[in-house]
Amino acid sequence: MASIAELAEEIKTDKIKNEDLIVCLEAKNLRVVAMAMFKLIERNYCNIRIVDRLAELGELLTDSKFIGPWQFGHIAIATLSLLDNEDAKIKFNELFERLSDNDKFLVDNFIKSESYKT
Repeated sequence: MASIAELAEEIKTDKIKNEDLIVCLEAKNLRVVAMAMFKLIERNYCNIRIVDRLAELGELLTDSKFIGPWQFGHIAIATLSLLDNEDAKIKFNELFERLSDNDKFLVDNFIKSESYKT
């Protein structure tokens, strides 16, 4: 099993296996989690475990400042919307409906900003 640092390097060099991206989503290191989310979007890779984990991460809407005005949860919810996967779309709609207007704005804004593109 690779260390989180090794997995982060594999993401950066685009050598990571899709199956290892779920391991990265479960890491305690939020930078690695974010890198994994961006890689999922880039590869359009998704399965139900990923949808479930992104939904969990979508709860991090306070005290999880990520970049600019976005909290970590905004990025996770936006990731669901950016994956071309039916389960992800359903979960995105479910989570998005429950957001405050401000959080909806931030999620939309993140998607439009394309900040996930490297």
